[in-house]
Amino acid sequence: MLRRTRPGWLLGIVCGLAITGPAEAARWADALFSEQAHDFGSVPRGAKVRHPFVMTNRLGETITVMNVRASCGCTSGRANATTVAPGQSATVEAEMDTRNFVGKKSTVLYVDVMTASGKQAEARLGVTSFILSDVVLNPGGIDFGTVTKGQTASQVLTIDRVDAPNWRIERMVSSSRVLNASLVETARNGQMGSYAMTVSLKPKIGAGIVRDEIRLMTNDPESPSFPVLVTAVVRGSLSASPSTLSLGNVTSAAGVQGRFVVRAASPFAIGKVEGVGDGFTANVDDATKKTMHIVTVAYRPEESSLRGDLRRVFRIVTDLPGEGPLDLTATLHIEP
Repeated sequence: MLRRTRPGWLLGIVCGLAITGPAEAARWADALFSEQAHDFGSVPRGAKVRHPFVMTNRLGETITVMNVRASCGCTSGRANATTVAPGQSATVEAEMDTRNFVGKKSTVLYVDVMTASGKQAEARLGVTSFILSDVVLNPGGIDFGTVTKGQTASQVLTIDRVDAPNWRIERMVSSSRVLNASLVETARNGQMGSYAMTVSLKPKIGAGIVRDEIRLMTNDPESPSFPVLVTAVVRGSLSASPSTLSLGNVTSAAGVQGRFVVRAASPFAIGKVEGVGDGFTANVDDATKKTMHIVTVAYRPEESSLRGDLRRVFRIVTDLPGEGPLDLTATLHIEP
């Protein structure tokens, strides 16, 4: 049986602010999230560990995410949307830095939210992990970036374990339907055991975002498994320019507008554009089938109470067979 000493001072490393957050945080803000805490478990040093907290607006008015901040530098967070309409959902993704810390780490993400009527509150999301000092991943995860549907993509990640000659990875576990993975032992001596894991995307994967996890099961009873994060953005034949449209500063009641050019290899029609409301509109040039469409988006400040830095995602739904929706992002700033 493997033995590894975990010094008491490592077990006690907890960011101080994580346990002294505002006790008066409104319960309605916490209730927006389906979970308020996540434990990554044991993770290798340098590994990329992220977790999406799902926020659902069950209120009768729009919610604005004002700010996401962490209780210490070991964790960061970001929301995938600035505003969330009633009945809609968004995610706040927590990412822990495993490069500069070892041992037990606990921290809190504070999510400041405000309703359209001006009601403010703070939700608190806890994240915990135990960062292993003797298991190293290189790189810290598999990130394919942006790939085209049908494109062959493959990456190799190495795993090294020092000072444990009998340590072994026994198997891989994943519920993903879009990944292929293989694992081979590459070295073993009195000081280290090493593995190489090759991960590839299946050729028939559909367009969309890939965010999966492969868990490596070991023979170490103290740390029996650890995750490897796999991410990718798979684009189909449908594309847009720009993918992110900056509308700049809104300085007058007339508001601002901009255009997306949406293209595909074969003629298509845009059935609907989701994401309008709260001062935002979106209009398609026409309803005919063609290989290129112009989508004009606009924002009028007098039709909304939203202010500050805004980020709005418009979802383009087409009649292209086998093609999923296309998400386009517009950003702007409205003075208070």
